[in-house]
Amino acid sequence: MNFINFYGKIYPDILLTLQNKHQELEKEKQAIKFLRSRKIKEAEDIYRILISKGSKNHIVFGNLAAIYLMKGDSKQSIILLKKSLKIKPDYLEAYYNLGKAFNEKGDYDSAVDSFQKAIKIKPDYAEAHNNLGVTYQKKGNLRAAIFSFREAIKINNKNPKAFINLGNSLNEQGLLNEAIICFQKALALKPDYAASHNNLGLTYLKKGELKNAISCFKKAIKIKPDYAEAYFNLGISHSEKGDFDSAILFFHNTLKFKQNYPEALNNLGNCLKEKGELNNAISSFQKAIKIQFDYTEAHKNLGNALLLNGQYKKGLQEYEYRFKESQETVNPHIKPMLPIWKGESLNLNEKLLVVSEQGLGDTIQFMRYIPILKKKGFDVSFCAQNKLKNLIRSSGIDSNPLNPEQGKDIKKGRWIPLLSVPRLLDVTPNNPIVSTPYIHCSEELSKKWEEKLSTEEKPIIGINWQGDPNTEKNNLTGRSIPLELFSKIAEKNDCKFLSLQKGFGSEQLETCSFKNKFVKCQEEVNEIWEFVETAAIIYNTDLVITTDTSVAHLAAGMGKVTWCLIKYIPDWRWGMYDEKTFWYPSMKLFRQLSANNWEDVLKRVSLELELFLFKRNSN
Repeated sequence: MNFINFYGKIYPDILLTLQNKHQELEKEKQAIKFLRSRKIKEAEDIYRILISKGSKNHIVFGNLAAIYLMKGDSKQSIILLKKSLKIKPDYLEAYYNLGKAFNEKGDYDSAVDSFQKAIKIKPDYAEAHNNLGVTYQKKGNLRAAIFSFREAIKINNKNPKAFINLGNSLNEQGLLNEAIICFQKALALKPDYAASHNNLGLTYLKKGELKNAISCFKKAIKIKPDYAEAYFNLGISHSEKGDFDSAILFFHNTLKFKQNYPEALNNLGNCLKEKGELNNAISSFQKAIKIQFDYTEAHKNLGNALLLNGQYKKGLQEYEYRFKESQETVNPHIKPMLPIWKGESLNLNEKLLVVSEQGLGDTIQFMRYIPILKKKGFDVSFCAQNKLKNLIRSSGIDSNPLNPEQGKDIKKGRWIPLLSVPRLLDVTPNNPIVSTPYIHCSEELSKKWEEKLSTEEKPIIGINWQGDPNTEKNNLTGRSIPLELFSKIAEKNDCKFLSLQKGFGSEQLETCSFKNKFVKCQEEVNEIWEFVETAAIIYNTDLVITTDTSVAHLAAGMGKVTWCLIKYIPDWRWGMYDEKTFWYPSMKLFRQLSANNWEDVLKRVSLELELFLFKRNSN
């Protein structure tokens, strides 16, 4: 009697089970063949049928989960993987894929747990160590990420991806030389790996080695001509060089291969702005925001461009985004534990705390609006830098200004950053609200310096040439000039200079070629750091010539004739074209006509000074 027939007669259920298992095995083999030949849909259909028929094979669930993971459906993948683990609790590949699925979902803690379980089952599982590192990297735990990547490399030092991942983590930790070694090892393993060239370039870029960075990005593009990120990085590199034409070209190439790339549009906008193409810059920022509405940097840059273009109403609204960046470059000097005031009516006796922000010049320029708020009936307290307290008092801005430490003690009322006040007052070029002199020095100090400077027989020109280097790291790079550039003015004009420079830059006085052209009491002037006394000194000059620093605001805020020398693309408050500014009627703007060309500016200043002195002497 035949064996199968024998058992088929006696045990038909066993025969059916054997036949079903044989059919399932054949189906599973067929599904594997489909997967190997990239026929994903056909394989998926088979696994679905097997599961619908009650399959208890953990591999069936695991492979269907892997297909869902490939399709980006991490939720369904997780459900299937958990079912496979119920069937086989030590199913290694399920834990690994579960970690990948949780990663895609953004559940990094669960992903870490899954990869660690896979590693517990198989300690030399290099890919699990590598993906565990990727997860730690996403969590911001760089030390753990670096450890995991190194473990992966110990097990398998032939995987370029592990070296790239380790290099990226070292890069983020600022270990740039170690990162470079990792990327070079990745390239030794796979020379045509575009990502390695790109990431090596990013590390050189971070080190400031622009030539090496550009070379790496170009190699990446040669390997992968549609590599949008490499084009983007080339744009960044050239913009850092100041080569905005090339940067614009590379950002356009980036967008050719990746249209919805808000960072590329934002940086393109910055380059167009530096070229003076404000309308195109504004359009580029707006496109970036349309793609990613919460892109705070693009909003802030749009605000700056609109203000520079004279569009104050919309510009001041966008300028509010200066506080919303993840790494704020602009901060109020304190952040009180109070509700922020947004222009709504305040309750009777409700106090309003106005807090200074940014540099000393910003406070000097915008403190003019404190008395306006008071006239509107607000109970205002003004918190500003310690250095300006006496100037604020002497100018009648506030009789009892608070310093930041005192401002922190205010527990009632509302608060607002100082540079947000113009938006709420609807300040525009046609509605400056305050344009008359609002800064005043004490009569006593004014007389003191009148006596000291009265011995000078020639007109006195106050000069200032250097801004705070820390402030210039942001958007004011290039606003300062070397003192020696004033030498031609000194040669051609019969006047005396008075240095108003304090701190950094004042050392140039010792080596300048026209040191004998300064006032006799210059050494005494150098010792004065108090703003209210500096105002008294300025009061006794005939003219102030300065770069875009706090001295420009101090002098012009007093109504002193002030010539402000500003770079080709200036800070937003100066606009782009006019030689006059609505902020200060007594100020004249001398603009660079091309980027970094101060020599031409100083020539024009010298000619203007000749005319100024001629008129003064004629009177």
